[in-house]
Amino acid sequence: MSALFHVSPLTRKRWERFRRSRVAFWSLRLLAVLYAISLCAELICNAKPLVMRYNGEWSFPFLCTQPPAAIRAELGGNTHVDYRAFVAGKLFGSHPGDFALFAPVPYSPGETLDTKDLEADKRVTLSLVPDQPIARFNLTRDFAVVRQDSCAQFFPGVDIRDGRAKLADLVAVTPQLQRELARRFLGEACEAFEMDVEPMELRAFPWKTLRLSLPPGAAGAQPETLRVNLREVLPNGLRFLPKQTFVFSRNEEDGRLQLLRYSSETAPSGEFLDQLKAWAEKGFVKDLTAADKLTYTNGGVSYRIYSGNNLRFPFPPTWRHPFGLDGSGRDVFSRILYATRIAMSFGLLLAIAATILGMIVGSIQGYFGGKVDICVQRFTEIWAALPFLYIMVLVGSVFGRSFWLLLLVYGLFCWLGLSYYMRAEFLRLRNRPFVAAARCQGLGNGRIIFRHILPNALTPIITLFPFLLVGAIGSLVSLDFLGFGLPPLTPSWGELLNQAQTYRWAWWLILFPSMAIFTVMFLTVMIGEGVRNAFDPKPFSKLQ
Repeated sequence: MSALFHVSPLTRKRWERFRRSRVAFWSLRLLAVLYAISLCAELICNAKPLVMRYNGEWSFPFLCTQPPAAIRAELGGNTHVDYRAFVAGKLFGSHPGDFALFAPVPYSPGETLDTKDLEADKRVTLSLVPDQPIARFNLTRDFAVVRQDSCAQFFPGVDIRDGRAKLADLVAVTPQLQRELARRFLGEACEAFEMDVEPMELRAFPWKTLRLSLPPGAAGAQPETLRVNLREVLPNGLRFLPKQTFVFSRNEEDGRLQLLRYSSETAPSGEFLDQLKAWAEKGFVKDLTAADKLTYTNGGVSYRIYSGNNLRFPFPPTWRHPFGLDGSGRDVFSRILYATRIAMSFGLLLAIAATILGMIVGSIQGYFGGKVDICVQRFTEIWAALPFLYIMVLVGSVFGRSFWLLLLVYGLFCWLGLSYYMRAEFLRLRNRPFVAAARCQGLGNGRIIFRHILPNALTPIITLFPFLLVGAIGSLVSLDFLGFGLPPLTPSWGELLNQAQTYRWAWWLILFPSMAIFTVMFLTVMIGEGVRNAFDPKPFSKLQ
């Protein structure tokens, strides 16, 4: 038994050199602890109770796909149970001894939460956006109006169907306007043009003039139609009316709303303030959007009412969700923890499989040489030229995406580089005296390869193993980011970063997955550096 676990003096010396590298040794400890924590993710993040006693029946729901029989009987045989709602309901606790112990983070990685379960922001921002009327139409060479948009708001009594109205029916056509239109139809180069025009028919609005805008003209271009824009002329030389913003908060003592800040020149008061508070009350319940159709008219200007209370996904970090929620309402902390287990397990399995396969192929090439080496070398070159991403997409579309399928396909391509290192080591060692001595003793090729040459050729493989692990994890993150990796519901760092690309304002979707990726890869690289120094202790090879 002792011979089975015998450690050579050289190996013990290398281990001692590795331990003396404090950064590498502590990186190994931290990475092992991190991986161990991720393996126990169900005990940390889970929507199901770890231990539960209901109606005298003890159970461990987090280990079972079906709820306990006592709960199924109460719910009419329903197999889908929201345990948090069930424990908070009236049924739970009606029997003596009812007990439930949840995980520290009672949320599963695939669980979508409801906005009503979120902590409402203590502030609501009301936005009064002016509904400033703008009209557009195309003008032909004979000044006929075609393809109009929203012109009826300015000219309600004019039939503006295609070609039935002329420009003169809408506004007063001045000589200057005629010249600018003619220049553009003739293909002269000219800049954008604006002028105030008098409408031929006034409606019950405070303005009497409109501002007409023409696009710049390009030299040589003789368009058949011109795009014309119309908007109201605002006082004080304003081009557009600014929106008004009001921020309200709720007093925790009496529950009343109070105005914190406002963008208008004067503070709102009286009936207008009461109306703002009524809109703010609605904003505490949900975000007010255009679908709510809330409007306010003042001074002939109509405003649309909007509010924001952050009750939407992605949701920023809170004390219940320290890493926030993603775009689908799932807890980011639980997804990162489960994603850590998946990424590290994938990297370890891929690195081990690639190492074993690369050692086998490389050792056969290097030991036998000759035609065997040439044939295998040509095969590896052809295999390396195959487009991995295309094959991954093709296989995924046929068989579906899964963890083991991705591991299999990627493992078939990841061993090529290691085989080159192993081939070179075997070519260097196969003519050594100890190999010749083994042949003279009548040992078979298999015994010589795996018992004598391989232990002496493992140095580059062991040294490269941590860096191979880093590459495997990085590849998985990249594939998930591109949408070619794990299935959509699987927790993944790359999937969270992909969401961050959609929700650029959700900083937590960038920060926390990036921190997890950096931590794991940094610790692995430090371990790899320590392993390299242990196998190659020359001073010039060490990281200073």
